[in-house]
Amino acid sequence: MKKIFFFGTGYCAKKFANKVKLALDALGEYCILGFLDNDKNKIGTTFEGYKVYNPDVLKESYCDLVLIFLMNIDSYETVHNQLSRMISPEALEVFTYPLKRLLQIRYADTDDAEIRETIKYISDHDITVFNQFITSEHTYDEVKWDKQAELPYIDFTTIEGKKVPMYYPRNFNFVNRDGVLFKENLLWEQSEGSPHLYIKGTHMIVDGDRIIDAGVCEGNFALRYVNVASHLYLFEADPVWIEPLRHTFRNYENKTTIIGRAVSDRTSNQTCRIDDIVRGDKINFVKMDIEGAELPALRGAENTFRTNNIRSSICCYHKHGDERAIRLQLKEYGYETTVSEGWMLFLHADDTWKFGDLRRGIVYGERGQ
Repeated sequence: MKKIFFFGTGYCAKKFANKVKLALDALGEYCILGFLDNDKNKIGTTFEGYKVYNPDVLKESYCDLVLIFLMNIDSYETVHNQLSRMISPEALEVFTYPLKRLLQIRYADTDDAEIRETIKYISDHDITVFNQFITSEHTYDEVKWDKQAELPYIDFTTIEGKKVPMYYPRNFNFVNRDGVLFKENLLWEQSEGSPHLYIKGTHMIVDGDRIIDAGVCEGNFALRYVNVASHLYLFEADPVWIEPLRHTFRNYENKTTIIGRAVSDRTSNQTCRIDDIVRGDKINFVKMDIEGAELPALRGAENTFRTNNIRSSICCYHKHGDERAIRLQLKEYGYETTVSEGWMLFLHADDTWKFGDLRRGIVYGERGQ
């Protein structure tokens, strides 16, 4: 077994260390020796069940690999330079390295040219959710402050070019550039070439549509079509977004219904079925992006789908196997399905690190002829 240390016990390690261990278990090649950290107060303590060591331990304890749990490029380079004085630079890797190895092994014999291209890109670059498919420049929307609402907002452009305010929670983590706050890459995932496009080709919103947006977040999908739609059902489970959403859509109260519960296949205090909310109302378009709850949400919308001719965009990258399951569910309701182009790598799901699989982003559904 190859011996491995993890460097870092901060936010990145808390978020990804257990996921990395899943990839290492799948590879079956490594024995974790412990964590390294420069914080003297942490030396000798335990983190995620492993002892924390001073990095100087590398001078006397042999290891084959050190994975660095840092996201900031400047911090990463500083630590890389520090550790390079004690161990070969070839033995230092970013924490996503085991997932990269797992992907390379899984798809080593694939005949799919698109997957081969993606694996080659991943092999030569840092792993990202979208890999080579997004080529747009980074965007920065300046944050403003509404003194009356006591909420931050940005100027958002609707589909017809109208500027409207879109609000955020008070403690939202914006990008700070020389003392000025910005929302970075607001619509990056909806840019040309993205495997995460809700609207594609003829699969689009048309005038008068009644829309369900499940997983609204700040509302950038629904708000884009607010003047085109005849009604918007906005589902958002995270309570931190409800106040900003009410301010964002306050001038459209006659055509918006905000539901602060998780969409599911049953209705309770915390969850709701779409069928129980729309109660037979006509629906034309459904967008779902709800962190892996898409399949039960579809099951809770059976009547809505069966009694309407719906165009739907359902995220399928959050869970292993969701693409097939979602397509089968829509087929049962009488819909034909296609999927978005390109491949995504959802780093926040444990099963991504366990299986090392690329996933399509969206299942598109339309009523079969």
